[in-house]
Amino acid sequence: MAMKLNRKHQRFYGRTMRATSPETTISNKNRIFALSHNSNLASILSLFLFVLPAVAVGFTIHTSKLRPMASRTVAVTMTADTSPETVSAHTSANEEWSFQAYESSLSFANSLLSCQDHYLKSHLSSSLDILLSAYRTFGGSNLSRVIGSYNGGKDAVVVMHLMRAAHALYCERNKKKIKKKLPKPRMLYFVVKDEFEEVQSFVFETAKMYDMEMIVYDGSKYSFKEGLEELVNQEAEAEKDGTLAFVLGTRSTDPNAEGQTGFCPSSDWMPPFMRVNPVLDWDYGHVWHFLRLFDLPYCSLYDEGYTSLGKIEDTRPCPALRRGDGDENGYWPAYMLADWTQERAGRISKKVKQSAPKTLESASASDSEAASTSSSNGGFPPLVGLLIIGDEILKGQTDDCNIRECAAALRQNGVPLERVSVVPDDLDVIVAEIVRMEQEVDIVVTSGGVGPTHDDVTIKAVAQALGSPLTRHQGMLNCLRERGLVKDNNNEEAINKMTMLPRNGKLQYWAGKDEWPILQCNNLFVLPGVPQFFAAKIQAIAAHLASVIDQNICTNTTCRKVVLSIDENSIVTPLNEVVEKHPCVSIGSYPFVDHPECKTVVTLEGRECPPFPEGEVGGTGGVTGRILRRRMSRSQTFDGEEMDRNVRSALSDLISLLPRGSVLRVDNEDNLPSSLRRK
Repeated sequence: MAMKLNRKHQRFYGRTMRATSPETTISNKNRIFALSHNSNLASILSLFLFVLPAVAVGFTIHTSKLRPMASRTVAVTMTADTSPETVSAHTSANEEWSFQAYESSLSFANSLLSCQDHYLKSHLSSSLDILLSAYRTFGGSNLSRVIGSYNGGKDAVVVMHLMRAAHALYCERNKKKIKKKLPKPRMLYFVVKDEFEEVQSFVFETAKMYDMEMIVYDGSKYSFKEGLEELVNQEAEAEKDGTLAFVLGTRSTDPNAEGQTGFCPSSDWMPPFMRVNPVLDWDYGHVWHFLRLFDLPYCSLYDEGYTSLGKIEDTRPCPALRRGDGDENGYWPAYMLADWTQERAGRISKKVKQSAPKTLESASASDSEAASTSSSNGGFPPLVGLLIIGDEILKGQTDDCNIRECAAALRQNGVPLERVSVVPDDLDVIVAEIVRMEQEVDIVVTSGGVGPTHDDVTIKAVAQALGSPLTRHQGMLNCLRERGLVKDNNNEEAINKMTMLPRNGKLQYWAGKDEWPILQCNNLFVLPGVPQFFAAKIQAIAAHLASVIDQNICTNTTCRKVVLSIDENSIVTPLNEVVEKHPCVSIGSYPFVDHPECKTVVTLEGRECPPFPEGEVGGTGGVTGRILRRRMSRSQTFDGEEMDRNVRSALSDLISLLPRGSVLRVDNEDNLPSSLRRK
């Protein structure tokens, strides 16, 4: 079916074109072989023509020729009618971006601009701003001076898609500044020895898919520096004024990212150009969330467990994605990597290859042994109970911030929050709740009710609950004096009340000598209810608890968060199957409300010990199942490695049962997004 161009496109396309979508499926059947500078031009062209399948949408390839020749670069346009006998070489200035690729990229750009995904929105906006600024500042009249570095890796793929979107957007907004023909996005690629064939195939197939101009160098003949020097010199001859801008996929966690910004001049040992870093502030999760949210193609190796691609000799699947104990079970896809610090774990450094004292597999086994010796089957971190005290909380007169603050601080230090209670400023109720909590948890933390007024009865309640009478505490009196609070007789009553503490009370200055002390009465900690004061003290308590825990106790939280593009009702059946099959994993499901892309988050967390069969926890005098398991079954506990294995197994089953394409990303960040609303 012919597509008639509307008026706004007639500047670029003054004819009717056949409408074919460049959004086609990537196939890894075709293999691209490294170019050789010893081959003549006809051989090079024939190589590309035979190994790349013909498509309706053509793309441009530049191949660098021998140095002595005056013209170092030629452009070859390949179409469905191209054959070795009909090849014609001409300059890239005669090439224009196909209408299909332009419209597709412009539509993609608009979808990026309208994206409301909370995880990506700000990053997309920042990245597009950087790229549009690069085109405006460095692009020139035909945008030829902005060139993307494209090697087929995940970060480069993200940059390529962002570039084609920004390229189309800039062209749409600046038609009057651009010459008659719409230029293609330009990409630079070095064909290197010992590169994965899947990577080469992917690079050239996506170049065709999006109709990009590819500048290809033979990496066995040109170093990266030499290739850039030639390109910079060539562009300087063609258009003397202006600087080349190379768009890179550098992220802040990359080894070479230190000190870089969005725009960064090249190093002094390189030819002069501007480095453009649109994804510098992206992390591993952003990369995969972007690719999967917009259903964009990526190299098939990432589905085989590779998380960082180099040469064949120094790249292995990521050990953290191994499905089982051996390679025979295969690996999870790269987007399922939860510990993002392991992104480069499959890359073998030169030092390791030279010394090679052990294989990657043996290194992984040694690490596992070290991990197992640092945890014990019989140990537990202490369970904490939080008691919130205050009429104003129960009456809805003020919001409580301390529960979340306490939970986050404890979890960060590997200490579980087991129970939270909220009670009024009633002495008898507080005493009863403290007594009950003392039976159910190891540590009790109170919040609120410690001021000098009549309704602040927490200290008195603690004394009664613990059977420790109130006495004058000289340390507290000294503290008040040091802070200038004991001045005259006007506040004598308040001072007397504040210095009367349980006899077994101790003042702890874990938050610093300049901070108000923490009152500790055996295993109970008394904290103020004012959020900013509470926050500092619970952080100090959490850090203290973590420091005194037996080193043999496993405090590492084994957790995975699966972000889904489908609503919760769609996963009820598979989720129930996984819950029933994996009782040693705590699984939670949390729906998003009114979110355009992300609909559900599923969390999986390893339990420290197996659950008791239903009905076997009764008759224990109100003791919780977790406390009972700790008291009766220390020999059945899991260490960190076992908990992680249990979670991986449950995650494997969950992913296999979920609808294809519904998983946006998997990570080990256990915080739920702020836009999430509980059922």
